[in-house]
Amino acid sequence: MARMTGGQAVVESLAAQGVDTVFGIISVHTLHLYDALRDAVEAGRMRFVGARHEHALGFMADGYARATGKPGVMLTSSGPGAADSVGALGESFHSSVPLLQITTDIESDWAGRGLGATHEAPRQMDMLASVTGWQSQVKRVDEIPNAIADGMHHLATHHPRPAALTIPTDFLDAEADFEIIPSRAPNGALPDPALVAEAAGLIAGARRPLILAGGGVMSADATAELRELAERFEIPVAVADGGKGAFPDDHPLALGTVLGGRVWGDNPVQAYAGTCDVAVVVGTSLPLRSTAGVGLRLPEKLVQIDIDPTMFGRNYPVRVGLAGNAKSVLRRLLDGLDGSHRPRTGQRAELARLKRETREGLERQFPNELRAWEAIRSAIGRDAVVLSDSTVPGYIAQRCLPVYEPRSYHHPHGWVSIGYSFAASLGAKVGVPDRRVLCITGDGGFQYNLQELGSAVQYGIAPIVVVFNDNAWGVLQRYQRTHFDGRYFVTELANPDFEKLAAAYGIDYWRADSVDGLTSTLRRIGDPATIQLVEVLIPHGFANFT
Repeated sequence: MARMTGGQAVVESLAAQGVDTVFGIISVHTLHLYDALRDAVEAGRMRFVGARHEHALGFMADGYARATGKPGVMLTSSGPGAADSVGALGESFHSSVPLLQITTDIESDWAGRGLGATHEAPRQMDMLASVTGWQSQVKRVDEIPNAIADGMHHLATHHPRPAALTIPTDFLDAEADFEIIPSRAPNGALPDPALVAEAAGLIAGARRPLILAGGGVMSADATAELRELAERFEIPVAVADGGKGAFPDDHPLALGTVLGGRVWGDNPVQAYAGTCDVAVVVGTSLPLRSTAGVGLRLPEKLVQIDIDPTMFGRNYPVRVGLAGNAKSVLRRLLDGLDGSHRPRTGQRAELARLKRETREGLERQFPNELRAWEAIRSAIGRDAVVLSDSTVPGYIAQRCLPVYEPRSYHHPHGWVSIGYSFAASLGAKVGVPDRRVLCITGDGGFQYNLQELGSAVQYGIAPIVVVFNDNAWGVLQRYQRTHFDGRYFVTELANPDFEKLAAAYGIDYWRADSVDGLTSTLRRIGDPATIQLVEVLIPHGFANFT
């Protein structure tokens, strides 16, 4: 037991849980917490990164979590501070990203009395509950260490979604005797051995199997196990929305993404999936938007592996559901298959033909976009981390950008939140400072959080920010052109002078208007020491960017 303030208990509890980086915005409600945090930062025990707005703050913590595999931790304050984070938390919730949000509430003596206290939200926890998978409200100051330990343990053992912890602001300067709780090793439940055996039997007996991999493979650090299963049985692997990087795109068994329809175009991999007799779905919840909602068919013999059993059967019937951490479940499945190996020599020619048809389809539907994305990849290197926004270049990147390494491609695939990539790229660069981080955004989405240029400068964060500028909400303008006979309305944008904007923040600015110009710029920039802003002019849209 140690005597300290509640604010000190928060900081010490986070450190005991292995947290070394915290994102936040200071407030009058959190001054005592930040005073304690200052000591930890000055002692080199923790890094703090501040934001200008809670919407961006949530995306920063999200980008950090996706790039590192560790929970992102964010500090907000009562009422409007917590409320402004909800849009970002919704993306993390639907994209299965682990965050811990610690927020204050009004003073404990005033809670629930409706007196009109500063920043009072009558049902703040209900608001946060709509976009979090775990919530807790500290009732006594000495509960702080247990509450933080419980939240972090939940993130390690359950569906990776945001967790919200609310602490009355007066608890932060109150003194008490605290027992700081160490991190608890996760002991997740394992599936029934009989179900593992049944799944192994389906895989071993399959004539035409398919693996469909999602982001849960990377969350569980299960890429090696996935690759072992694919190679031992020569099973082709397609990736679901959010799954790019779970399997290298240049592997002989890689089919690329299964996404098709809507903005993603025709994809023969989507049709191929419906002809398979067994599908092993790993780490994806199969959301309607990008699966059944675009006509994806999957076989009746469907084995689904997910840490959250409530995901089983959402949009497709499941023959065998294996609940648990993907790494542990895949390992038990591999053990159940013993040393068996089933080469599929007859399938190799078909896979080669399918890969060729996929390539030809991309060249036909996205000729300029494909060239652009492959050129960008060649300019930034194999292991650069790319974060794309909900913008036309980002949508097409899901089909055309080669991705080879785990956790090296991130996009908002849950809520499909616009404005995600710039703020998230700051968090990603904080998490993986030794890797090149490239943000892909549009002129509209960038302006959701362009104020975070100041955060990048202040905290020395150095992504390369590529803004594709068509002076419009490009996706929506395209819909107006094709579905409303070109009757444009409120989709044009009056943008700032991005060069002057960069100068105002004292950062480097570059401009490109061609694929060659962009790639030569990216090569010249290399891996920069400070944030770089690259404006790419696409007056006729990304499809005509040559």
